[in-house]
This record gives sequence, C-alpha cells and structure tokens, in this order.
Amino acid sequence: MSVIYNIYKADYNPNQDWRNADPLNVSFDQLNKQFDWDDALTADEKFQRVVHRSIDHLYYRDFYSNNKASFGSGNINKQKRYLEDQAYVISLPQSKFGESILPGSVAVTMSFIGWYENTGSSGLFTTNWCIEDDSFGNLVVKSGYASPYNGALWSGATQLTASAVGEWPSPNVYKYIQAGKTSFTEDFNEGLWSMKTEYNNVYAGYLSTNNASLNGNLNGVLNLSDHLGAAWLFSRAASSSLVIKPGLVPDYMQSYNFENGDFTIAMVVIPQASTVDGSIIISKEGPVDQLLTDENGNPYTQTNYTKSPYRLSFKAVDNSVLFERDGGSLDKYTAVSASLVHYDAPSLVIVSKQQSTSTISIEVHSADGVINTNSATYNFSDQYCINPSYIYVGNSYDGKKGFDGYIDNIKFFKKILSQQDKDLLKATVGVGNLVVGNAFYNHGMMTLTSNASKFGNILNINSRGSHTIWETEISCTVSPGDFGMSSNPTLQQYNPDTNQYEYKPFVTGSHFKPYVTSIGLYDDYGRLLVIGKLNTPIQTPNNMDTTFIVRYDR
Repeated sequence: MSVIYNIYKADYNPNQDWRNADPLNVSFDQLNKQFDWDDALTADEKFQRVVHRSIDHLYYRDFYSNNKASFGSGNINKQKRYLEDQAYVISLPQSKFGESILPGSVAVTMSFIGWYENTGSSGLFTTNWCIEDDSFGNLVVKSGYASPYNGALWSGATQLTASAVGEWPSPNVYKYIQAGKTSFTEDFNEGLWSMKTEYNNVYAGYLSTNNASLNGNLNGVLNLSDHLGAAWLFSRAASSSLVIKPGLVPDYMQSYNFENGDFTIAMVVIPQASTVDGSIIISKEGPVDQLLTDENGNPYTQTNYTKSPYRLSFKAVDNSVLFERDGGSLDKYTAVSASLVHYDAPSLVIVSKQQSTSTISIEVHSADGVINTNSATYNFSDQYCINPSYIYVGNSYDGKKGFDGYIDNIKFFKKILSQQDKDLLKATVGVGNLVVGNAFYNHGMMTLTSNASKFGNILNINSRGSHTIWETEISCTVSPGDFGMSSNPTLQQYNPDTNQYEYKPFVTGSHFKPYVTSIGLYDDYGRLLVIGKLNTPIQTPNNMDTTFIVRYDR
C-alpha cells in the first residue's frame, strides 16, 4: 500500500535570499523576533520559523531535560541531537492511533547538484544519497557522495570509533549568522571532561565553494565542505579567539597536556590571504598563577608559562601549518610541518603524539584530495612538556598572533586514531559522522537537517509501520445472549425423525455460555470466504455487545 508522506520545510531563517541581503534592511533576520506577513510558509501555510522552533523544542532543545517532550525512542547515549538552521520535517500519516515507524525500516533517497574539487579538475556533479535509519533514531548516509574528496562514493563506517574528549566549536553556530562580531560563553560536558569556553569577537559564516562563479550564490548547489554548513570565522583585526578553560576535571591542569599518553587533535583550517606568519591556530600555553604550598604548609602562587605540550601555527612563507611540542629549553623541542596546498579552501589537519614510538606527526588532507604528511621524534620526557594554561584557538594568550580564516570541527582524542577514523574525518571534513537527521519512531516523524535539507530534493521515502495495514476490515457484532453457529460435534445429536443433526437442548438454553474460537465470513450464496482464528477463546458477556474485527487481504 502506497503512503503519501507530509513533508514540511522548517527554516530557522525563512528569508530565502539572506546571503545577499542587508540584515538591517530586510523583513526578517536571525535576531528579529517579530513575525511579518511575508515570512516564508510551509505547503499548508504555516510559518516555517514556527515549525522549526516547535520541532526544536519538542525533540532537540529539551530532549534530555523534558521527559514529556521526549516523544519516541532514540539513541541518546550514542548520538547527540542537534536541529540545525534548515530541516525537512517528514510526517507519516497514522491510520491507527498509536501507530509508529518500525525501527530499521526507513530509506530516503535524495538528489543533489554538487561541486567537486579534484587534482586537475573540478565542476558540478549530480548524485543521489541513500539515507537509512540505524534502528536507534539516527538517519545516516549509507551511500552516495558523502564528500567532494576525489569525487568518490562513500563507503565504510558511518561514525567514529574513538570518543572525543573535547569538541568545538558550538553546534549552534548557525544561530549567529548575520549577528556580526559575537562574544559569549558555553559549557562542554563529556563524562569527566568538563570545561567552559569563551568565544571572543568571532564571526559566524557559511563555508563557500572554491568556484568563484558560485560564491555568495549557493542556493541549489551542494557544498560538502562541512556537514554543519556554518563555521566560526576568526579575524586578527578583531582579536578573535576561543579560550577553552578545563575546570571540573580532576587534576585538570594536567589532563589536557595528555601527559604520558597518546593524543590526537583534528580540525578544519581555512586560512585567508591576509593570514600572517606565526598566527596561532591552537595552542596550550600562557602564564597561569598556580597555587602551591611550601614546606611549611604556607600557600603561595607561582607563574608558569614557558612550556607548551602542543602549538599549531600558520607559516605564511610556504602556506603550511607547524606543529610544535616545547619542553621548555632549546634541547627539549620538536617541530613538524606540512603544506596546506591552498588558501580559502578547507584542509583537514590531524596532529598526534604517540607515546610508544616517541613521535609526533601531522597530516594535511586538502580539498582536492592531496595528502601531505610529516613526522619527527622527540627526545624528552613528557614531564618536561606540561602547562597548566588554558587552550587558545585562533590567537595567542596575549592576543598578538591572531589568525584570519575559519577554524572548525576541533576534536581532541586521548588516543591515536585508526585509519578508518581518519577516513571518516576526511570524508566528512572533520565532522566525524554521517548522521544527517533523526527518526522519532513512536511519533511517526523524521527530520533531515544540515546540507541534506539545504541543497537536497527528496525523491523517495520508504518505511514500515509498526502495525499491519489490511486491505479489508469487517466488524462482526454479537448481541448479548446470542449464540453463534458452531461446528463442534459434541454440541450436536442425531435426530432420526428429521434425519439430520440438531443442537442438543442445553445448547439452546439461556445459561449456555460458549467460547468463541473462530469466526467465518460468508457471501450472499452461503459460500465461506474467510475464517478468522482467535489467539485466545473468548466468552461473550450477556450484558453488552461484543464486536470482533476480522482483517484480511484478498
């Protein structure tokens, strides 16, 4: 049986031409709370902004704290839920009250017009995505072009096997588009890894394709440089920075030094032509007043800022990134660099330190498929490479080495990543998963967010309901005291006068209470059409009607 799905377009910002509009001179912008008559509508003339906020409230914003809003089953332990700036809201018509979507049955096909960058070639391509649910409420890309890297079809894992112990920037970056220079504070909590992050004078922007003819006019063209679609833009002139402050981790001053252990840091870097030499991308260094105790038990403070367990900076002379591990003196210092290949193009940078081999390494995966790698051996103990400082992104601790460009999808791992994890980070340009939406099974609803809703067109949707839908349904009502016919031979006896079997006298009495086990449906000619078998024999009451529903397919 074919089902017509209801599909709504939900926009955080329903102004379709907002990229080219003056935010101070349009009917609606990101920070405008007032509705206007010309706000974008859904197919049934509901405001797209109302649909977005309703879904965000019920299924995302209050999903963890508001039990009443947590409709449907979902894997809240394995996958965080974010509703991004645009979303398809897909509703399954429910023919029966309480009917839901069967987990593992969802398949959505979408078409895209995309832009790819390969070595020696580039251009538009048309592709389809096959999106399926993982039975835990996550809609994931199972096949199709998950990334413009090499123009290759995606295959492999759909989510990182390694757990991040820190992840930036804010997943709500899209809410600050058109807000101009922005400063705010947010918290990150992941098990024992808890910290506070200060965003100072940063700008939210959408990543654009390298094709100049498409810049500023991406409507209808898929740009897979970032599944989130938006990223933080840093400006040296504005003294932009992120300051990450570990605060609740036991012995937090040591935790993000990753002392005596492996670690990996991955991020997307897009430098601009104005980026100067020595600009800080990310570092853990700077003066911090440590509270110590002397031999007499008296507290005192000591400033510590000379060592840096990691520092990633930009080298303008050859357009490369430099990773340094500083032990505090000239003979305790290791550096390794790799080229970014392009300005104004996304490069995935993966830096790591491996304890067992005493090596630090760097990998740069460029937007056209080029991979540059380098490694070096360090000859000093980790105990000489610690710093209780905060972590700085996009600038140095003193604000004198600001970076110009985008820094996005920063992830810390307390281990060396597998090749599978690196491939997935590369395919998603740092996002680390192919989750593009959620299925809320019990409520018969799905959402597709991010680039899937920005640039894709839904071609086909398939799913199964949790209740079987029958072609024909017949209601059979038995009045109180009625006795239906029965083929049970023990209820009958032979009458020689009539030469036929008749029901015994006790069967026709008012005290006879038979159990119903089967129901037969006959046509006007007395021909048996359907036999319905009950799972459990049922005795009909004598004070009310009893209705049996027989469902069948022809």
